Amino acid sequence: MARQPLTGRRARPGAALPALVLAGCINNEPGRRAFDGPEATAFLPAEQGPFDGPVLFVANSRSGTIVPVDVKHLSLLADTEGAPWLDPHFVATGDQRQLGALAAWSPDGQAVRLFAADLAYDVLVEAPYVEGVAEDGSLELFEVSATDPVFEDNDGSGDEATLTLELQAGATTTEDWLVDYDGERWWVTGTRSGKQGTTATIGEEFVSDNHEIRFTIEGTATAGDRFRFSTDSGLVEHDLGGTPLGLAPLPDTGLLLVGVWDAEAGQGEVVAWDMAAGAEAGRVALPDGAQPYAIVTGQPPEGDEPWPVFVGDARNPAVYALNIDPAAPDAASVDTIAAAAPVAALAWVGDDGLEAFDRPAYSHLFVAPAGLNRVDVYDLDAGSWIDVNPLDDVVGGIELPSPVVGLSPSRRRVRLQQQTNFGARLDDQVVGVTTFDGSFLMFEGSTGCLATDSGGPAVSSTSSGVEQFDFTDRGDSSNPEFYVDAATGRAITPSGCGGVVRSEAWTLTYDEVEGNWIVEGAISGEQEARAYEDERYTSDDGAISFIILSGTEATTDGDTYTFAMDDGVLRVDSVATGRTATPAALELPAPPLVVEYDAGPTGGGWDEDPTHHMALVPVTNSDILLRVRLDLEGVEAIWD
Repeated sequence: MARQPLTGRRARPGAALPALVLAGCINNEPGRRAFDGPEATAFLPAEQGPFDGPVLFVANSRSGTIVPVDVKHLSLLADTEGAPWLDPHFVATGDQRQLGALAAWSPDGQAVRLFAADLAYDVLVEAPYVEGVAEDGSLELFEVSATDPVFEDNDGSGDEATLTLELQAGATTTEDWLVDYDGERWWVTGTRSGKQGTTATIGEEFVSDNHEIRFTIEGTATAGDRFRFSTDSGLVEHDLGGTPLGLAPLPDTGLLLVGVWDAEAGQGEVVAWDMAAGAEAGRVALPDGAQPYAIVTGQPPEGDEPWPVFVGDARNPAVYALNIDPAAPDAASVDTIAAAAPVAALAWVGDDGLEAFDRPAYSHLFVAPAGLNRVDVYDLDAGSWIDVNPLDDVVGGIELPSPVVGLSPSRRRVRLQQQTNFGARLDDQVVGVTTFDGSFLMFEGSTGCLATDSGGPAVSSTSSGVEQFDFTDRGDSSNPEFYVDAATGRAITPSGCGGVVRSEAWTLTYDEVEGNWIVEGAISGEQEARAYEDERYTSDDGAISFIILSGTEATTDGDTYTFAMDDGVLRVDSVATGRTATPAALELPAPPLVVEYDAGPTGGGWDEDPTHHMALVPVTNSDILLRVRLDLEGVEAIWD
């Protein structure tokens, strides 16, 4: 079907209920924020839904709302017919929820439903966003409704009161409400919105904290009297027998894989949820004590082969490799891959390779072990962990300066800034990573090294392109010097694996008794290996290499060289939002979501690839959403 415009309208309202007004306004009330602790995201490509562009859904951890974002046009989604300047209809779930993982699903290219893990009430939340597309191409959104408010004269005093209720489309959710009178004020409580911070009085309009409801009470009442009513936004809760932690749609099957943790039993399972039927399709038992957290799918299968699925265990040092047949999820096989620690985040990335260009195929699982500040890489074809930097003492991945928050892989190759030996820009699959210190970085999918800028790691102080070193001559006059490579013009040769070199100061101190140089990094510490003049030196982990040439005047005890290295790693760790005069540090970025879409036409052949690669990064404490351009590695859009 043809793509529909990014506008819409609510479905036809039904007959008005007594003492009830169905409000037509949406979330443009003062004080309503699009982002209030943005955390989880779900992406709906244009070809899968009723929109003419890709849409991102962002779940807010503090307000319990899910917000649709127009990724391509850098705005919130315009879903109101004739009023594209208005905010979209948020999907409200209640601010007492603690929303975790999020998934978006369109069963027919017209309707859109959202699924979210609710860690507060231990349920899988299912909420409608778009019900369908009208003949004129506008969107039909779910119409909120409510039961008649019922007044309870609990002391039998004969009081009579009425409550005239209005609902807020995009703010009202499914829940039960109590309005209790204490003799002076009415206290308002929703089962999913909680006890409200303000109270109601007779004859004055009341608006709930997040605009879920508004009403006016008229009449008389005494202490103990109350109103009861229920609101309905189409949201339903599914009890899966535990806390849903991880979500992963199984592509093209209509199944949603849910990692469920039963705290009482101390056991986890993976539930295959049939999104169309709204029912469980099967369960996969995991090893004893397993707590399924991160769930990712692997290489899409051919024909009727089962889907490879990987589940990270948040309690035990293990990743579980499942092979799931969508027709019989219960029969899935489970193999255990031993990890270095319980798993904080997981991502699969692979490439079919291209023999003509000497590009090998690979299938890699990126695993963030909790508490180890690194990301390990498992080679699924070889069945073993990759030692990303063989020169260090860790059989694993690159060490990061901060714990990992989340990982997300690209599905296509991305042109990176660094260049090959032939001068062409390197391209590879990538894995985006966010860390607790407020950074977004990228791993090369084939190597597990961090992506760097075009210059790569280098001495940070230069003059006219020449590296600068500070030499302190102690004692008798000495004149050693660094050997400069004629091919590169550099004295310091850094590791070719991004992330091995750190941004730190290095000090070389001559020990006349031993006849060598003590090498020490501000972060890396004193190196076991010492440098001898006229011999190539390599630091313990291979971060830097150099040759110091002896001079015509002998080096003496205490002579020192100092220089600083810049790691050259591509990273985003601050952004100018307009709130401050200078770029502000990112405050706790949430897990990233790496996506791509076609940004222009192509006729094939030698046309430039129109694919636009980006990472969408919610920043939870800053209440912003970033769009990071991967091939240029820079923030190109901010939703603030």
